[in-house]
Amino acid sequence: MGKREIEKYILKNKENMYRIRKELFENPEIGLKENMASELLAAMFREEGFSVIKGIYGLETGFRAEYASGSPGPSIAFICEYDALPEIGHACGHNIIAAMSYGAACGLKSVLDDIGGRVVVFGTPDEERTSGKVNFVEAHAFDNIDAVIMCHPCTESEESGTTLGLGALQFEFRGISAHAALPKEDCRNALDALVMSYLNINNLKQYIPGANIYGIIDNGGSRPNIIPDYASMKYYIRAASKKKLQEYMDRVAGCVRHTARASGVSVDVTEFENRVEGLVTNHTLSDVFKENYEKLTTLRLKKPETYAATSDIGNVSNVVPTIHSWIGITSAGGPALHNPEFTDATMTDFAAGEMLSAAVAMAQTGYQVITEPELLQKIRLEFEK
Repeated sequence: MGKREIEKYILKNKENMYRIRKELFENPEIGLKENMASELLAAMFREEGFSVIKGIYGLETGFRAEYASGSPGPSIAFICEYDALPEIGHACGHNIIAAMSYGAACGLKSVLDDIGGRVVVFGTPDEERTSGKVNFVEAHAFDNIDAVIMCHPCTESEESGTTLGLGALQFEFRGISAHAALPKEDCRNALDALVMSYLNINNLKQYIPGANIYGIIDNGGSRPNIIPDYASMKYYIRAASKKKLQEYMDRVAGCVRHTARASGVSVDVTEFENRVEGLVTNHTLSDVFKENYEKLTTLRLKKPETYAATSDIGNVSNVVPTIHSWIGITSAGGPALHNPEFTDATMTDFAAGEMLSAAVAMAQTGYQVITEPELLQKIRLEFEK
């Protein structure tokens, strides 16, 4: 009976989800500047009876919303993302993510006083760039959470699978400058060292085919007639496991250090963004979501493929049982993520229907985790392996 009540509640209050989707679509905000979005979501959760804390874990636009039943039981978490992409708005569908998690949390809350437990919503800024969830993980925000349930819009519906881990390395070369027409014997060209390093990394790639390594030169000097005493480049390095990611980062950094030494310049190696870990799906939890979702829609969740990109939900999945399912909001062969046409696709009637179905399934999955102790035990056993 509880699952049916959840569905009725979400459908009865669907206009609130539509409002979130629309207001974020019309007012896109890039990462760490999501002031309107975080204020809107915090206010709407408060209206639903959640206690809300804003500006958490060093992130001004982050928040935590919680509703506790007053009776013991598992804690279920949903995650809101709401940062947009520069110039193309919500081409990653974060306006729908925020709406789905809001609807799921409110739907589960509607029956929580009868079943016990807690519902927690984490508002996590800047997924696209600085990976705000890492701050939450490092602050132990998920320590008392039993399961995290999240969905992401896409061109096709797909079960929660895997993503790649990512390390972000910056290399800053420092030499000795001189006039380009009169180079001195002690001149050390920082840009030359950078260029040689760039080429050597390209040569290194053929020996580590499992890695995805690409970079840019973000500072190559100021004027052609000045031999640069400073140059900088940034790299993203992706790999399928934490061990391999560390190995590849060490090899790239070693390559650059040796090249700099041979060129007579110094180099500083730093991580300029949070390190992102690969997604580890809890398949027990994923199977329950799949069953609930497919009862609500004609779409079917296809078997997962390795997703070549990265997301900070991976860091969450390494500390708590987590799913990150993909929800199709376009027809087959529709516009891809990070495409301006996908931004428009988030506002179609078809997308609205799948958004509602996913929110109901997310809440119903949380309901089962709370009310079925044997399911929670299976989820925990899988996570602890």
